[in-house]
Parts: sequence; structure tokens; C-alpha cells
Amino acid sequence: MRVPQDPDQVSTATITNPSGLFSISTKAGISWPVQERTSDPVAVFFQPGSKLSWHWNWNKNWDDVLPETTPGLKIPAEFVPMIFCPKHLNDGVDLPQQWRVLMGFNEPDHDDPSVATKCSPAEAAVAWTKLAALRKYPHQKLVSPGIAWDFEWLRASLSPTCRSWAYEIEILVSHSGAYQAGLSECPHVHYDLRLLPVSGEEVPLGIRSSPHHYRVHDFMGQVTQWLDKTDYVVAYSWFGAVRNAANLHGVHHFNRLMNEEGKLTPLGRQYVFGGHT
Repeated sequence: MRVPQDPDQVSTATITNPSGLFSISTKAGISWPVQERTSDPVAVFFQPGSKLSWHWNWNKNWDDVLPETTPGLKIPAEFVPMIFCPKHLNDGVDLPQQWRVLMGFNEPDHDDPSVATKCSPAEAAVAWTKLAALRKYPHQKLVSPGIAWDFEWLRASLSPTCRSWAYEIEILVSHSGAYQAGLSECPHVHYDLRLLPVSGEEVPLGIRSSPHHYRVHDFMGQVTQWLDKTDYVVAYSWFGAVRNAANLHGVHHFNRLMNEEGKLTPLGRQYVFGGHT
């Protein structure tokens, strides 16, 4: 997750893959911050009639790391775990036994205590050997570290000096700072980095003056339509599924999918029930 430079931004997240490595029933999902301390509200996004199919939270699981989660809670959606940073490889938290896709480090190209831990491509490559060892079965796929904005970091991570880890990566991830830039960078990186699948985990729209709700609703319709129709995009999640506004990390509150009481906002209802079609 990236803290936007412009507080008036909305954003989405994506995982991309043209060859079916990440196979889910629909592309759309949500991200949920562990700072909420419970995964109970996540179930609201997967109620009957929902068009969503997966969720993630920048961490290894959705129950143990959120201590106020109701025991035995069932969420009818696939959870995609992440190793947030190299030190989380040995934090004592277990991955789900049946994981299929594992996300790599979050924004290692910059340092922000609230969202990221910086490390060099070489340091990440060393840690990646341990991450790759977590894969026990051929069907389990690894997602590259998700950069915040430094595409050179990503290219360096695939250079000959870091080649030991490159063969393990099957899905590429990148974060983008603006809606237009995000849509243009995805195909560029996809073809530039040896035709590997690309993921732009955050594709935000900057609202720099007189923001209005309708602009965000329109943006959701436009960008999700693009994501749905683009063949190398197989999954995406809208950033804005929070109760506590502090967990938006500067993203404009019009981007919220849920209010403080844990109920869907109008934008949330649009997203859950088909605003991405």
C-alpha cells in the first residue's frame, strides 16, 4: 500500500496475469487493513449477490493477525497472502495451508514506517530465496515485490546480479501514482520485462480541485471496465475498504467502500454489485 503524495486521490489495486496463473471466478476483490483488528467486516463485501471473489490484507492470513476476528468466521472468497517485508519471513505467523498465490514484499523501493520497509534489489533477492522455499507445490505461484514508483528498482531486481530469484517470479507487480499513468505503464512494463504478467497494485486517480462523488463513481466505472477487458489483468482490488478513515493513508474519503459503522457506502454498493462491469 502506498501513501499518495496528493491527499485527494482514489486508488485501486490489481494483480495481472495473461496466462491463467491466478484463476478466480471474477477479477474484482478488496484489500483490508490489519489495523482494523478484525476481519468480520470483510464478509459484508461477499454477501449474496456480490460480484467480488477475493481479498488480501498485506499479511500472511486474515484471522490470526487480526485478533478481534470472530472465531470460526467464514468468508466465501479466496484470501491471497503477502510477505510484507523480508523480516516477516520469520515473524512466527503461518500462511494458509492451501494458498495458491503469494504476494512478495510491499514497496521495498521506499521507506515509510506505516506502509513499507525499504531494501535494495540485492537484499530483496537474498530474502526471496527464503520466500521461494515456502512454495511446496507446482501450482503455487509467486508475485514479485510491488514497487511504489521506482521502475528501475524492478528492472534491477531482474538484472544478472539478481538473476537467482528472477526465475521464481511468475507475476510482476507495480504501483502507479496516477490513473492515466497507471494504465499506460502496465502494458509498457509487461512488454519491457520479458513479457511476464504485470500487476499495477495501485492505480489512483488524482482529484486536485473541487472533488465530487460523481467523479469517483465515474472513475470506478471507467477503470474497472478497462481492467475487466484487458487480457493480462486477471484480478484487481479497489483501495477504500476501511472503517477507520486513518487507514485510508491520505486517499480521499470519497474513495471509501465502507463507512465507520461497517456498512457499504454507495460507492461500495456499486463496486460489490457490479460497478466493475
